[in-house]
Amino acid sequence: MVRWLPHLCLIVSTVFLVSCSEAPSERAARYETRADGYVQQKKLREAVIEYKNAVRATPDNPVIHWKLAKAASMIGDSSTAFTSLSRVVQLDPTHFDAKWSLGDLYLVAGKTDEVAKIADTLLAARPQHPAAYLLRAGLALGAGQATEAIGLLKQAVELDPTMVRSLLALADIYFAQQEPKQAAEWYERAVKADPNSADVHIARGQFLLATGTHDEGRKEFRKAVELSPDQEQVRLVLANRYIALGRRDEAERELAGLIADINSNKARKALTELKLAAGQVAETKPLVNAILEADEHDPVGIYLKGRIALAEHEVLQAVGLFQEAIGRDATLAGPHLYLGLIRSAQGRVDSAQEELREATRLRPDNETAHLALANLYLTQQKPAEAEKEAWQTLRLNPASLEAAVLFGDALAAGKSWAKAEEVYGAIIRHFPGQLVGYVKMAALRKLQAQPAEAAQLFSQALVHAPSNLAILQEYLVALVESKQAQKADSILGEYLAKASRDPNLWRLAGRLYVSQRKTDQAEKAFRKAVELAPDLALGHYELGQLYLLENKPPAAESAFQTALKKDDTNSNVHTALGVLLASRGESTQANEHYRRAFQLNPQDVIAANNLAASLTEQQELDDALGFARLALDLAPSSPAIKDTLGWVYYKQGWFDKAYPFLAEASAALPLHPLVRYHHAVALAKIGKHDEALAELKTALSLPGGFPGADRAAQMLASSKIED
Repeated sequence: MVRWLPHLCLIVSTVFLVSCSEAPSERAARYETRADGYVQQKKLREAVIEYKNAVRATPDNPVIHWKLAKAASMIGDSSTAFTSLSRVVQLDPTHFDAKWSLGDLYLVAGKTDEVAKIADTLLAARPQHPAAYLLRAGLALGAGQATEAIGLLKQAVELDPTMVRSLLALADIYFAQQEPKQAAEWYERAVKADPNSADVHIARGQFLLATGTHDEGRKEFRKAVELSPDQEQVRLVLANRYIALGRRDEAERELAGLIADINSNKARKALTELKLAAGQVAETKPLVNAILEADEHDPVGIYLKGRIALAEHEVLQAVGLFQEAIGRDATLAGPHLYLGLIRSAQGRVDSAQEELREATRLRPDNETAHLALANLYLTQQKPAEAEKEAWQTLRLNPASLEAAVLFGDALAAGKSWAKAEEVYGAIIRHFPGQLVGYVKMAALRKLQAQPAEAAQLFSQALVHAPSNLAILQEYLVALVESKQAQKADSILGEYLAKASRDPNLWRLAGRLYVSQRKTDQAEKAFRKAVELAPDLALGHYELGQLYLLENKPPAAESAFQTALKKDDTNSNVHTALGVLLASRGESTQANEHYRRAFQLNPQDVIAANNLAASLTEQQELDDALGFARLALDLAPSSPAIKDTLGWVYYKQGWFDKAYPFLAEASAALPLHPLVRYHHAVALAKIGKHDEALAELKTALSLPGGFPGADRAAQMLASSKIED
């Protein structure tokens, strides 16, 4: 064996020398040629790989970077596109199209300063080119200045009446503003400007389908199929439009036709998504099997297998498959979206936000990701961020009811009540048979302290759904709040007369009587609900809550324990029992219930906060800090939670971290003696002795007292604050 070693070394050395003899430019040209061929064959992922190889060989070639950017954009790999475009501009500052494309990516990412700079550069370079006006219109639209955006786009049209991008952008804005006549005019102008553009016919077809002109919409898509070299893609767009319009059967027929006609795996993937959304999990398995039989490493197939696992409640398996899919193709938005949804359900807000943001970055047109992110921001009490995400969805799909509702909710949460009213009013006009418009407008009236108007709107909602007890309760409470209690009692009596055996209606009656402080009648109502449905845990739970209100802790505990025997999975019952036990000083048992509540519902902010506070007193500070941070993620503006987190930091000796939270809590809760006490000792630790004494004096003067008040009084008397 040893004798052959020199020969082996010689062979290896020879191969190495031959390989190294090829110049980098020749190697780059070889990769570039191969990539160009893949582009011609529409094998864009393979083209991206080869262009990347070419870039490694000659990293200072702007032409190859430009080709890589275009191919990456076509497969939705915005990260690679951005890197390559940035390099093109760096290597060739005069490359107009690269700068324009880079501006578009910055616009999608919300980096307005960078977009403005690029727009100025483009305008200076070519004053008669519409690119700068298009970018500035995008900035105006993102800032909610639709009128300014329209003006800029019309200037772009004047400069180049044949550029369909400007025409379609104008059409889309008018459509989003519910001005279909003007939108139709601009879509028609786009068709006249470029009658051979498949994209233009698709855009007009989408508009016609969304506005109810279905036959004409289909004609536009058929025309797009004739014009497009990629008929598969056009038919997929049509199927997606059907899905967006809620016309699931037509979407399914289109996708099934693609599978039958050309054995399209893209259609299989889209059909799998459609069936998963409809809960038809069993029907998706043969589709995914066929995808993975064609390529067992197909990242989309692996992702869809994860979706099936998630639908079957195999969360750990789903997470593993989503992560594997990302490992095989980092440009896939779907796995990030569902990882974000999983993390959100687990209460891991930061992780959820990161995944959802990545999903929207990878697929700016992903409506589901934008909606999920908007919902997450609303739960975090970040209305401005929620508004932006909901608006992004509406730009993508002006017919989306869910996006419109979220947009209105974000405006209402940000106290932009006039704008929220416009949105809810539009929902009522455009979806007259839907309850949500009336309900949301009524809730807005409640926020504005107009209960009579709220009651009127709730009554309109009840016309469409007379048996909806949630709306009935809101209606009756609004009547009580508007000093129409007699009318509320009369309407409730009518409902009870018609459905006297409905335990949920009796529970509603109990809640209404509680709101009127009619505790005797409330108790009778809750007892009636328990009598009619003794195994319904909620009846016992609400009875326990009433007993707490009446200061009957033993009866309340008995009711809560009974509720848990009926259903141990209700987090609210565990939290309520935890609060009751904690009030008796039974912190160990209370903590068990808080932990169980949070395990059942990672969104249970009361359980998280109370557990953090209890663990702090038990000196379990690391666990306390974790739960306090989770609670603040769930309710970032809550002064009570800020007090809890600040106190944990204080106990850990991190006084500089503690002070801002405790100061905010004290300012927001000036009548809470314990919070003022926490603020006082924090002031002392950062050297503000006189302010600390004044705050301690205030804490002791407030009614209610707090644990350790006697020692605090001694500290005040000695003018020496210690803890």
